[in-house]
Amino acid sequence: MAGMKLASLSALTLLSACARPVADPAKLEAIRNEAQSLAKGHPVPTGQTGADIPKNQWPPTITSLAPTSVMVNDKATYIQIRQGFDGGWGYEIPRDGHSLTMPIPCYSEPIKGLFWHGPC
Repeated sequence: MAGMKLASLSALTLLSACARPVADPAKLEAIRNEAQSLAKGHPVPTGQTGADIPKNQWPPTITSLAPTSVMVNDKATYIQIRQGFDGGWGYEIPRDGHSLTMPIPCYSEPIKGLFWHGPC
């Protein structure tokens, strides 16, 4: 019986450690809007793959997510919440609103134009 309780506790701990998207629609909209502003404010020069945005330039809602990194390239803004195998967890906000870099099954779309992904 004690073994089952320990296994259940371990499973719950693992589940709670998994990164998840924000559920508040207003906060999701703020994340999307801030990411779009970052993309406009950080054009990627031709021939470069992208730019890491310094922490002191992260907008307030994005900062509140405590991301490990924020990057802009010619396709999207990426907000990495947690590093992990094969992409980690985070948000991808495509410049055109729909073109994604990983296979479609890797994503959910909590609000239009803002995509959440886990390792894929």
